[in-house]
Amino acid sequence: MALRVIVGYTGSVGSEVVKLLLSNPAFELVGVLVHSADKEGRDVGEIVGIGSIGVFATRDVDALVALKADVLSWHGIAWDAGIKAKFLRAGTNVYTGMGGWFLPGEPDHELIEKAGAEGGAALMAGGNIPGLISDVLPLFASGYSANVTFVRARQCNHVPGYPSAFQLGHHLGFGQDVPPEPPVPHAPPSAADAGWLWGIGQSAQLIARGLGIAYDGVRLTNKEYGRASSDVVLQPSGLAIKKGSIAGTRWTFTAYSGGKPFYELVNEQTAELGLGDGWRQSEGEPNWRVAIEGSPSIEVVFGVTVSHPHASHVSALNAARAVNLLPRIVATPRTGWCSVLDVPAAVGLASAGLMS
Repeated sequence: MALRVIVGYTGSVGSEVVKLLLSNPAFELVGVLVHSADKEGRDVGEIVGIGSIGVFATRDVDALVALKADVLSWHGIAWDAGIKAKFLRAGTNVYTGMGGWFLPGEPDHELIEKAGAEGGAALMAGGNIPGLISDVLPLFASGYSANVTFVRARQCNHVPGYPSAFQLGHHLGFGQDVPPEPPVPHAPPSAADAGWLWGIGQSAQLIARGLGIAYDGVRLTNKEYGRASSDVVLQPSGLAIKKGSIAGTRWTFTAYSGGKPFYELVNEQTAELGLGDGWRQSEGEPNWRVAIEGSPSIEVVFGVTVSHPHASHVSALNAARAVNLLPRIVATPRTGWCSVLDVPAAVGLASAGLMS
């Protein structure tokens, strides 16, 4: 029987999730939640650009909760733990593609635990940037090494085609002036950097749990910028970047156990290639690398095939991972919060053509 799925919001990732669900008979799309009044009541297929499908978008959370679907795939711009708890109490499992692992000690952990126990449902996040590099892939790779001493992960994403000007400008800093001074160690982070720290910190906690070590916390240990070589307006977001302003940002996060570093994540995001030595130079370069220092020391390189282009590789990866994890979440006997350490690894579902 097909899994009955609700999709939370139709941004870049949510729209991709809708398309994937509709292309696979293993799923039935039964409802879609939207933010804006101009989308309410519209056919969801028209919203995501594939034509009428007979499912209509709504802003009425309670009406969607009443559907008692098998699972909600959440891709909103806010965490909204209270809304997730409503679905859990109704027996609807929840996948969130936006950080929000609700680990013990994190805000809303108790809320999620109680709601899940009441409804017999689980909440799970698929991992961070973009659902693999900061936790899932390092944990997988560590399974081929022993006596692990350090975990390194690096992401180099070229994202000029990302559709949200707010995400590119606010969270990545594109188009802003380059700060005159380097960041001061231990200075309070900006709101955007605090958001990154929160998400990366949860990834680091998962890795510490997987390795069986204590977790002391994560710090932003370096931040670098690349300057735009010319004026440009990114499409489809419409974000204007002037020559000399930020066209690339690179964060280095370091996590500690017992006062010693055990995990480092470098997160590079660019609107322009070739920003300088050490920055991504071409589309053909792999997006992600993970190195495990142990016995033996190993490296995993993971990239998107350039010969198979997509408007937004990050959105496509997050959407595919969400859809692949939905059956795992529904099948887990756990309730409340669970993580990638608690369910079998996601496996890609066959296309409808192979199923026929």
